[in-house]
Amino acid sequence: MELKRREMNNDSVRQQELAAYFTHLNLQLAHQRLALISAMNVCFKAKNLATAGNFARRLLESNPANENHAKIARQVLQASERNNTDASQLNYDYRNPFVVCGATYFPIYKGQKYTTCPYCSSRFVPAQEGKLCSVCDLAVVSADTSGLLSSPSQVRR
Repeated sequence: MELKRREMNNDSVRQQELAAYFTHLNLQLAHQRLALISAMNVCFKAKNLATAGNFARRLLESNPANENHAKIARQVLQASERNNTDASQLNYDYRNPFVVCGATYFPIYKGQKYTTCPYCSSRFVPAQEGKLCSVCDLAVVSADTSGLLSSPSQVRR
């Protein structure tokens, strides 16, 4: 996802969205902080101060070890509190839980329909049904499979 974001040099909105989605992945704390710093910087440069302030707040809540990162986050948070607006509309709602589609990198919010890969359990938007899983490259998305069977008693009848 981060590589895709870096490829999007000419699309500022999509860059911000991908950086925002990346902050919601289940990462180790140190990597989570780096994702938050990146998203905060991308959104701040694009004048999306409300969104950048959200990332700054989340970064400060994680108690960053690097004091320079904490200082920058506090400055962004202050700027956000003075002018709590976004210059552009993003397809991102941090209050609504979501998972990211493994092929399109768009959010699948709670309650929306999705399909999964039978091998790696990655989630996809319904339009990806019947295509090869872009995460594991081993299974067809939404295929009806039995999985690994190690004894005859596991066979469905």
